[in-house]
Amino acid sequence: LFKNGTDDISSEQRTYSEDEQIDSMMFRNSKNFIGENVIEGLDELARVTVSNDNDLHDDVITTNDSSDFRKTWNIKYVLRSHLDGIRCVTFHPVESVVITGSEDRTLKLWNLEKSAVLRKSTSTTQDLEPIYTFRRHTAPVLCVAMNPTGEQFYSGGLDSIISVWNIPNSEVDPYDAYDSNVLYKVLDGHTDAVWQLVISGQKLLSCSADGSIRLWDANLNEPLQSTFHNEGIPLSIDWLMRDTSQFVVTYDSLKTFIYDTETGQIVRQFVNDHSSLGDENYRINRLISHPCQPIIITAHDDRKIRYFDSNSGRMIHSMVAHLDSVTSLAIDPQQTCLLSGSHDRSIRLWNLENRNCLQELTVHQKKDDESIHDVAFHSSKPYMTSVGADSIAKIYA
Repeated sequence: LFKNGTDDISSEQRTYSEDEQIDSMMFRNSKNFIGENVIEGLDELARVTVSNDNDLHDDVITTNDSSDFRKTWNIKYVLRSHLDGIRCVTFHPVESVVITGSEDRTLKLWNLEKSAVLRKSTSTTQDLEPIYTFRRHTAPVLCVAMNPTGEQFYSGGLDSIISVWNIPNSEVDPYDAYDSNVLYKVLDGHTDAVWQLVISGQKLLSCSADGSIRLWDANLNEPLQSTFHNEGIPLSIDWLMRDTSQFVVTYDSLKTFIYDTETGQIVRQFVNDHSSLGDENYRINRLISHPCQPIIITAHDDRKIRYFDSNSGRMIHSMVAHLDSVTSLAIDPQQTCLLSGSHDRSIRLWNLENRNCLQELTVHQKKDDESIHDVAFHSSKPYMTSVGADSIAKIYA
């Protein structure tokens, strides 16, 4: 199936040129923990190190292109207070504040500059204590989204509700009494798990296991504005280039569409790679829209990251990116790097222009065959984060 890290697509169906094939990457040699039959299909990627559980570290992946982004990221803070796997994470748009949502049914707010330091893991890494815990969900919290103003955030969970929270002062004492005014309101409408939330301005999109996508304005007395239905269950959504008139969604049917929010109609269907038809491993776990370019990037169960042209719906690039399912994606504020997370326990940074891998960090443990659930960049500060099934969030600087 794999040839130099890309699908063997026939010339009639190839939508990208030969020089757009995945570039060779130089990885340090080491033993691999996967079977030989899998390694044969991974070429250079198979030589990426996945470190011993007791020796989590980062591998800087070198390239020959002087234009590559050269910052090396290192673990700065470790956040350990959750009692179960962490499913989602988001940063405050301005302050050094991060919010995590967990299977323990809580969300926690961490101030990276003011939180109490529990201990120093190493000379450069600190363990922090959360300054606030949000309690309302009666089942695992699955998704979180931050309002652009930083005054509120939204959370969705397995209990089918969307909670709207006021963000307490980042100087709050973690031992203060619980403030009931922190919960602003609850958005009812979904009847099953809420998988993902994305926001642009005051417009909030949610997708759910009940098969629907809902458009909300939380500031209105009647917040629900529109409901969209199609075949199957929506798995991931995003606004198209931050434009609230269109959004992109992928379904468990392996189909991906662009919707118009004004008309409620599908304006484009994506053309899948022909070898993926009927292949459940093709399933998209996460998709993101490039903020300024007509590009949709998708993370798949088959270990690949794919790039699509949102104007035509056609795939323009495909690459084997990890040793296990790719679960999460984020683009940095400068729009030069893509961050991916995987159940192979690693996060990887990619040059968005030439798609070279810049750095690998193997940073989380596995639990029940799952590892990293979400990744994110801070929009105005030099931080990025990953969260996982090991109940830990890590902040990199």
